Amino acid sequence: MNNNTVKNIRRFNRYYTAWLDVMNKGYLGTDFSWPESRVLFEIYLCPGITATDICRHLRMDKSYVSRILSRFEKQGFISRELIPGSKGLKRLYLTGAGEKEAKEIDSCGDRQIIGKLGSLDTETCEKLCNAMTFIEKTLREEELHDGQ
Repeated sequence: MNNNTVKNIRRFNRYYTAWLDVMNKGYLGTDFSWPESRVLFEIYLCPGITATDICRHLRMDKSYVSRILSRFEKQGFISRELIPGSKGLKRLYLTGAGEKEAKEIDSCGDRQIIGKLGSLDTETCEKLCNAMTFIEKTLREEELHDGQ
């Protein structure tokens, strides 16, 4: 891969994360940072997930996820359930309050995209989605290749 390609990819990444407005504490107008939102949303998408699985899925540091989960537990957003015979491994579930927060994050995310891209015509939206699908497919295939 040549240097220009690397620079172009990095430039796009910098632009896209700024475009999504993920660098501020109040991601999507919530009280959560982007990583906190992602952890909460991961539990919403996968009830009963473990902290280890969250770390693996989101590629986040174990101690960072642990701090986020402790905060969520104190705020009453999650509950933990011991997995019998697992030597302390626990499944994570959202409480009613946690589910409400996760649904709000989801709604805010939808509104953000509609607000930023709502003026695009159908053909342009399809081209954009096809490009995103291509990017995701390419990265997933490379990830599988690297894992072998």
